[in-house]
Formats: sequence, structure tokens, C-alpha cells
Amino acid sequence: MDDARLSTAEEAYQAGDWTVAAREFLAATGGEAAGAGYAFHRAGNALMRLKRLDDAAAVYERALQDEEYEDTGAVACNLGTALAALGEHDRAAQSFRRAAADPAYAGRYKGLQGLGGALYEMGRIEESAEAYREAALDEGNPDPGKALNNLGLCFLKLGRPADAVAAYRAALERPEYRGKGRAAANLGMAYAALGEHDAAVVAFERARDEFGFTLGGAMESAYRTSSAAIGGDIAPAPGGSQVEGWSTGEIPMGSAEADLACDGADEVSRFFAMTDAEMKAADREARRRERLDSRQRKPVWVTVLTWAAAVVLVAGALVGAYLFGLGYPTQHMTVQGMLEAYRAGQTVESYWVAVPTRDVAKAMSSLPPAWESYDVVRVVRSARTSKADVTIVLEQGGTVAYEVSLAREGVGWKVNGITNSFNSLEGGL
Repeated sequence: MDDARLSTAEEAYQAGDWTVAAREFLAATGGEAAGAGYAFHRAGNALMRLKRLDDAAAVYERALQDEEYEDTGAVACNLGTALAALGEHDRAAQSFRRAAADPAYAGRYKGLQGLGGALYEMGRIEESAEAYREAALDEGNPDPGKALNNLGLCFLKLGRPADAVAAYRAALERPEYRGKGRAAANLGMAYAALGEHDAAVVAFERARDEFGFTLGGAMESAYRTSSAAIGGDIAPAPGGSQVEGWSTGEIPMGSAEADLACDGADEVSRFFAMTDAEMKAADREARRRERLDSRQRKPVWVTVLTWAAAVVLVAGALVGAYLFGLGYPTQHMTVQGMLEAYRAGQTVESYWVAVPTRDVAKAMSSLPPAWESYDVVRVVRSARTSKADVTIVLEQGGTVAYEVSLAREGVGWKVNGITNSFNSLEGGL
């Protein structure tokens, strides 16, 4: 180990000069893994700061080759983070498992949360739910609300809204959790799925009015539907709310959060006392009884006519949706996902039509590197093409507008261009 270069690297690292830090840490190792775990670890951290994810992953792997290095749990967790950002979720899951299994790693809950996210991205939702559940119950987790919120998202994905309600309510009971706006709105979605529209309206309005969370897309639609179902009026939103970005450790689904009065605490406690196998068995039994009761109540000819009418309605709805520019993901979801990914330093190619990466990079360079907030103010739809008007509030206080053009791809929408409206700039760059 070159001590002189290691010292130079440490100084650069402390000063935030990530380029010099990465170079000097790597140079200090002399290319040897033995005894160089610390230097490779710090070099990987610096490369992550520089958003050189491929290089960071390779360097973290070198750090793990040092059998004497004691902080391998943190390295494995960082490696999982880099691989997940690169879309290599299977390898990321392996790294997160290694981190969570390291008895010396104080951040075991981080490995479990990362594992939950990787499994979710691979469509292994039940396994993801179990990982988030373990993370929430980990005694070393200082903020289990994040894991509980994501556990709720898994339950909604599995069609288990009652379990999702229990998870979101548990998240809202955590005083240290800062994502209560998202949790409250998610709670509203779970109540709406259960048909408990009065509770859904309370959750949605608390998310918006108390926690300042912006309801958009499916959440706004669900809020209006639940309000109409109970014969209520839509309460006006307070001014000044802004679109909130997703934070590290949260699934980027445009989801939301809220806080209801904590009644039924015994029910929530029983929920967390159950094993995952018991929850799955109970869910299967409830679904079996529901299907049996439904068949016993309805004559066969009623079922046949019902299905025939449903097919006609669905076909008509699909044609109408296509002509009116509807689809999934929607234009709003695609634009929001692209902006959130770009803001977080992640790849955005998946939100674009099939164009060369260099063209995507050139188009994205028209956006500012950082901003305070953004808003998708209008979407103009047609059957095959659409456009979205976006305003971005800069960190310096100015506002700039963009027009994002979109093209239909399959049943959903992808971005195919970004235009900057310079005459909209307020306050200057």
C-alpha cells in the first residue's frame, strides 16, 4: 500500500474532490486486492458520487476480494446499490443478501431494504414483502417507516389491501418517519381498494392538507371516486404544494403516505405477529370462500350473461381509451418517471422510444442538472402522439418550461423529444 497516495486520497475525499480521491485510492492499492479493501471501498464510494456506476461496482468487487477487510457488509450493500441502479437486479439481490447475512454489519436493515427493492423489480413480490417485513422488524433500523411503506406497496401489488392498510398504519405510527405524506396517500389507495371510501377520503385529505403531499394521477382519481361514493365534495387543495421526489430506500412508484388516528392497535399487533406463511394461508382461504359463495349465489346463466356483457364493455373501453390517448403507463407517469430518474442520477433510456443512447443524453442535457421542484401542468392527448407541458422551479429561484413529446408504444407511452421554452424563464438561470 502506497501510504503517501493513500493520504492524498483521504484529503481529497474529505474535501469532496471525488475524481482525485478515486484516482489516488486506486493508485495506492498498486492493483493488489490483499490488504487493500479499505482503499477499494473508498474508491468505490467516490466513483458512486461521480455516477460512474459500472466502475464503482467493479471496484467494490475488488474490495470484497480482500479477505482480511472487516467492513464487507457495507461494501456488499453499496455494490448492491450500484448494480440495482444499473438494472442488474439479480446480482444486486445477491449482494444485498450477503450484506444482510453479515453478522458484523450494523446496517443489516439496509441490506434487507435493498433486497426488497431488487426482488420487487424482478416481480418476486412475495419475497420482496418478506424482506421489507424483516427490515421493519430489525431492531437496528432507526426508521422502519420506509420498510413498512414499501411492505404496503407489495401487499397492494399482491391484491391484499387489508394487509396493506395494516402496514401503512404501522408506518404512520412511527414518529421519526418523514414520508408520512406518501404513506397516507397509499393508505387512501388501500382503503379505496377495500371499498371503505369514507376512510379513503380522510386519508387522502390528510396526506394533502396536513402533510403537503400532492395527489396526482391514480391517487387524485381514487380520491374523487371515493368522495363521490360517499356523496361528498372535493375539498380545495391548499396553495404551495409541490411534487415530491422519491428518496433513497423508497420504491419509485409515484406513491403516497398519510396518518390516521391509531385505533385497532391490537389488530395491527396481530398482523406483525403472524408469519408470512400464515398470512398467505389466510389470504388463500378468504379468496376460496369468496369464490365459493359467489358461485352458490348466482345461477349459471347469470354468470354467462355477466361475462358476455363484461367482454363487450371491456372491448369498447379499450377502443375508446386508445382513441382518447389513454394507456399504461400514462403520459404523466412516463414523464414523471423520467424526471425522477434523471434527478436521482439514474438511467432514463427505459422511458424513451428506441433511439440511440447518445441522442437521449443530448436531449436530456437540455434539462437543468438540479431543481427545487417540477410540475406536469398539462397533457395534450391523441391516439398516437401526445405532449406534456412541464414547469421546473430552479434552485436559484427561476422557472423554466419544457414541452415533452411522447409517442405510443404498445399500450403505453414513451418520450421521443424535449423542447425548452426559453421565453418562459422567470427569474433567470
